[in-house]
This record gives sequence, structure tokens and C-alpha cells, in this order.
Amino acid sequence: MDEAGTKWFDELKVHTTLCRKRRPLALRDNLTPAEEMQCRIIGGSFISWLQKHGPRLLQERAVLAPLQNWEKDPFIVFTSDQAGLVAANEILEDTPPTIVFLYHEEFTRWTKAHRDAGYRWHVHTWSFFTAPDADVTKRAAKYPLQAGETYWLHKEGTMCGPLFGRGGDHLWKWNGQEPELLEEGFNQWIS
Repeated sequence: MDEAGTKWFDELKVHTTLCRKRRPLALRDNLTPAEEMQCRIIGGSFISWLQKHGPRLLQERAVLAPLQNWEKDPFIVFTSDQAGLVAANEILEDTPPTIVFLYHEEFTRWTKAHRDAGYRWHVHTWSFFTAPDADVTKRAAKYPLQAGETYWLHKEGTMCGPLFGRGGDHLWKWNGQEPELLEEGFNQWIS
């Protein structure tokens, strides 16, 4: 890694530490039942990324690195919601020196003053849950809900460089007790 990239990431690590002082992560025991289930799902997704999907994407990126002026061994930035960061904190208990995890808005705010728009030094991966918008809810109607059930949309993806990313959304149903995967790959995209 070149000196500028190392400085960029060192400053991001300082920013992440300050963010956790201002907004500490919840203890896992304090998560709501819904957040606990989302923590498990995002945790499984993140482990799969670390063991399978991420290494493949990083291999592709390494091949393209000389052509794109990218570092072959980029830093990894994982963003998520509270449940996902609690999972990442457990998974990365002894945080590798090349990975940070923080809320998406914390990373977005930081990158406004510390640009790496060309993804020269980093790869950004994310996994979080969100309430589906009206379009998703309309498309999800083929999976009717019972009283007290709601849809969840699990969004995940990775950007390795400009026009080099992949991701998708998975549709879930939550009944207040258990989540149920309704459709994996409900939406998918490749850049």
C-alpha cells in the first residue's frame, strides 16, 4: 500500500474510533428480538463474504489493479445498521488491521472530506435491513402477509471500483418471533 493510502485508512480508523465513542454499539443482550434475528442474518452474510464472496471479488480486483491504478491489497470498509455492526464486532473480535466497520452515514460523512472515489485504496461492502418501499411492497404481494407480519428487505453489496460492484436484496417476512426468507435475490445488480 502506498503512503497516501495508508494515511487515508489510518485517518478512517481514527474516525471510526471517535464514532464509537460518540455512539457506542449496543450490547447484543440489549438488541430487540427483531434486531437479534437481523444480527444473525447479517452476521451469516458477512461471514460468507469474508470466506467466499469477498476473496473472489478481491482476486478479480487484483487482476485489474495494474490497469486501473488500484492497490492490489485494498483496505476493507464494512457498513451496516446497529444489528450488523454488533455482528461485525463479534466476528472481527480481534479486528484485522485492514478492516473497519461503521454505520453507513458515518462512512459517507467521512468520505466527503477524505475522497477515494476511484476505490484506489479500499473496497466497500455493506449489509443491512430496511423497510421496503412502495414498489418493493407491491412486488412482494405475491407473498401475502398474515396479521402482524411485515416485510423486511436485506440489502447487501460490494463496490470494488468504479463500474465494478455487485449486490442484491433479499425479501424476508417477520412475524414478531421468527424471520422467514421469502426470496433470495429479490433484486440484483452488477456494475
